Amino acid sequence: MSLGANRHLIGRPMANADFATPALLIDLDSFQANIATMADLTRRRGVDLRPHGKAHKSGRIGRMLIDAGAVGVCCATVREAEVMADAGLDGVLVTTPVVAPGMIARLVHAREKAGSLALVVDNAVEVECLAAMARPDRPIDVLVDVDMGLGRTGITTPEEAVALAERISAAPALRYRGVQAYYGHLQHVPALGDRHAKVAEQWRHLAGILDALAAAGLPAEIVSGGGTGTHHLDLAHGPFTELQPGSYLFMDKQYGAVEMAPGGSPFRTALSVAARVVSVAQPDRVIVDAGSKALSTDAGPALIASGASPDAVYQFMGDEHGAVRLAAGSARPRLGDLITFTAPHCDPTVNLFDQFHIVQDGRLVDIWPIEARGH
Repeated sequence: MSLGANRHLIGRPMANADFATPALLIDLDSFQANIATMADLTRRRGVDLRPHGKAHKSGRIGRMLIDAGAVGVCCATVREAEVMADAGLDGVLVTTPVVAPGMIARLVHAREKAGSLALVVDNAVEVECLAAMARPDRPIDVLVDVDMGLGRTGITTPEEAVALAERISAAPALRYRGVQAYYGHLQHVPALGDRHAKVAEQWRHLAGILDALAAAGLPAEIVSGGGTGTHHLDLAHGPFTELQPGSYLFMDKQYGAVEMAPGGSPFRTALSVAARVVSVAQPDRVIVDAGSKALSTDAGPALIASGASPDAVYQFMGDEHGAVRLAAGSARPRLGDLITFTAPHCDPTVNLFDQFHIVQDGRLVDIWPIEARGH
């Protein structure tokens, strides 16, 4: 893939008039620290780590995570799974049910390239389609998807879990491995105590399903779930054999508002969006070249990271533009200045770009393609 318009600036300072914006930035030191921190936290608890690729959509980053000790990579889309398999990564887990035969065929093909590939299911139709397409000499691992209160996908009763596990186990080309139990709706509960109470309720629900599977002779070898916002609770008290967080790599405005763990978050904000001031015609604001096509819109406005007063406020002004509203008496950015923003929500912000611009000590040191956009 192309390295984009800034490829000739690698090795030069970020404060460069030729730097094309908007651009997605990774602070390399913070990013590497986040990788090491989560790897260490899970290792010390004896829990496997399978980070979620929906956060980064990058085969290169997937490889870095596995090299740091991860057992594999989670994927939310068929395209993500294909990219990770093409990168030669092992332990690919597709975390959403896939029912279209053509998309299942693509996953079966990806299995030819990956050391192992697993899917989650919550219905017999998907199991039957997988069983018909997969090869016994290249079996596909399958987890029963359990609804953990999100109300999105996943079975809801022990009886459903046992029936699906039995159906998977009867298929020669499939290997029943356990369950996925993800509670995305609890990742951003602000207070740690409130979040603990809510996840504990779901753990009790999951325990009934795990007990039923074990009683049926189908114990769950893998219990995959958890996330960035619940990682502290998941590791200290949870039922998981592996965690699948993703946003910890980058962090964002949403996670900055969460009481992540006692004493604060162990992770640094590593992701930002650089934009340039393109108009100073309005007296109370400056206009930058980053709008809804450069910053996610599902979590309110972005935060000012650098280049403008901390009390300045970002406002979406359309697809290509945003306003930085300035408080009375605050320093006014000049035409052409760079302003960086903390993303409201990191995952969908990454999905808006084709490259990561890697920054260290104020210099652009590399550019990494984002290959796994699309479906």
